[in-house]
This record gives sequence, structure tokens and C-alpha cells, in this order.
Amino acid sequence: MISLGKDKYKPALKEMWKLCFPKDANNFIEFYFNEVYKNDETLVYLENEKPAAALQMIPYPLKSGAEVFHAGYISGAMTHPDFQRRRFMRELLLFAFDLMRERGFDYTFLIPQEKWLFDFYGKFGYKVTEAVRMENEYHREDKNPDNPIDYHSISDATALYQIYHRFLSKIPHAVLKTEEQFKQILRDFFDENGVLFADEQGIAFTIKEENCIVIKEFFFQEQKVRNLFLKIICDYYSQKEILVLNSFDDLVGKRGMIKRLNDDKPEIPALYINMMLD
Repeated sequence: MISLGKDKYKPALKEMWKLCFPKDANNFIEFYFNEVYKNDETLVYLENEKPAAALQMIPYPLKSGAEVFHAGYISGAMTHPDFQRRRFMRELLLFAFDLMRERGFDYTFLIPQEKWLFDFYGKFGYKVTEAVRMENEYHREDKNPDNPIDYHSISDATALYQIYHRFLSKIPHAVLKTEEQFKQILRDFFDENGVLFADEQGIAFTIKEENCIVIKEFFFQEQKVRNLFLKIICDYYSQKEILVLNSFDDLVGKRGMIKRLNDDKPEIPALYINMMLD
């Protein structure tokens, strides 16, 4: 039996999450179920009236060219170890596709966490998205950019969202975020001791991983802004080298998969996906 989420299922879903995603910290799991999880966006497969598998269908704006579509992000897809290989996830996905169509979703997308999952989701019509690359078009300005500011709290989230959304909207094919979703991402990012550098001409999400400084997402208005950000980030961390996972020079994002739910909408072979709560 498949049911929408209910508050009474949440304790069991949390425990299932810990079993299926053992690398996730308890504070992230609590954050996810307190801030992100919604009953009406959740499907639960019940066996003997207890949750045996579940997934979330989180709405996201998806931009392709000049159009913005409704898309459902499949998150937290999991089957309790005691019920694996009983095709419960298959039933949940097929149910989810019909429900998302009823709700007016044009696409659904996801980010497989393991290689074998690409083949699994491919059986349901999901296609691997191609890398999204941007041309090096910089808007030269005579003045030097202001020094970027490092933010350590969510108090400036609205101003940061406006900067972030402006850059993200320039990408031809991208998963956008609502302001609420951006605030959730910031909350998780700061909980992981991330440091965000931003001004009107650029934004960089940085985090220290072991002995390496990683820039998880990096947008900038022009090349000299990029260079200034990199210098300030290196000085902040007292590091000579940092790893940039993406930038306007080479926008690839995460390797995701997309499925078209509405045949009247165009295929989207390339899609930029990054900074998702997964």
C-alpha cells in the first residue's frame, strides 16, 4: 500500500534514513525532517502498516532557455534493508510519476549517489544530463570590485539569494531555487562550517575538507573578480591552493538524470544541478 507522508511515519523514516544513508550525520537528518520534509511531498510504501520504503518529490523551478518549468526532485529514495529486492521502489516511482503529472510537473530529476543507480533509474525513463558549459563572456568594468564579504550566518539570506539567483538564471539550462530552498541550503552549508564569500559581482561557497579548501559553487561577473575572490579566499584560509568544483569557466554541476513527464515539453539534454540537499 502506498500512502502520502504522515507525522506518525516520521520516526520510522528517520531510522530508515540512518540505515540507508549511514554517512549522513544525525544533525543533518534532524534538519532535513524538520525543515525540508513535507508530508504532501512524500510517498511511503507500507508493509503491515509500517514504512518499508519512501521517497520525496520536492518541487523546483527548472529553467531551459527563456522558459521556467515545474520539476520534481526525487530525494531520499530509500528501501529498508529488510524489504529490499521486493520492487517497492519501482511501485513508488511509478506512483510518483502519475502524481507529479497530476500536480502539473513537466519534469522530474534526481542525482544518483552510486554508479549502479544510473542503470536502475534509466529503466524508468531517466536520462543522464550532459555537462553545461558557459562561454567566457565577462563584462569588463573600469572600477575595481569591492572586496567580497564573508558571511557566517543566515541573517543576510535574502540579499545573498538575490545575488545567487541572478547568476544562476544566466545559465541556459539549470535547476533554480526558491528563496526558501536557498535558505535551507545555507543552513546546511553553515552547519558544515562552510564560509560564503559574496558581493554584487560574485559569490563563492567554500568549505575545508581535510587538508583541501573546496569551492563548491562559484559565480563571478568578470575575470578580475574571480582572481580577487580566489586571492581573498586563499588569504582567509591561509592556503596557497584551492579546488574549484565549478565556475563560469567550466559549469558542470553534479551529474544528474532527468525524465520528461509532459510530452508537450521539450527534451532537456543538458542541465546544471548543484548545491542540492541530497
